[in-house]
Amino acid sequence: MSVSRFALLAGLGAVLAMPALAQSNNPDFSLRNRGNVDINEIYVSSSQVDNWGRDRLGRNVLEPGRSLEIVLPAGQCVNDIRVVYSNGRSQERRQVNTCNLTDVSFP
Repeated sequence: MSVSRFALLAGLGAVLAMPALAQSNNPDFSLRNRGNVDINEIYVSSSQVDNWGRDRLGRNVLEPGRSLEIVLPAGQCVNDIRVVYSNGRSQERRQVNTCNLTDVSFP
């Protein structure tokens, strides 16, 4: 096989593989409590807005070792995440591209 034919086939293979590398449009993820303290509040909002929105746990808590499925609007990929622990401490992660992952763990 000539070098130019090989280069053409290699280039074609790279183009065909590109959709597999493309970012997903699905921003849903599992938020996991990997700490040893209950999480009392979870907030997830688009990084483009200035407020946290509603507490996704409501009256529930997320115990250590447990997870909560976070469902977001399709295409809302860049998000800010805030958790508040039962001891009053909080943690934030800003500009998380949730379309590129399936799990987010705290702490």
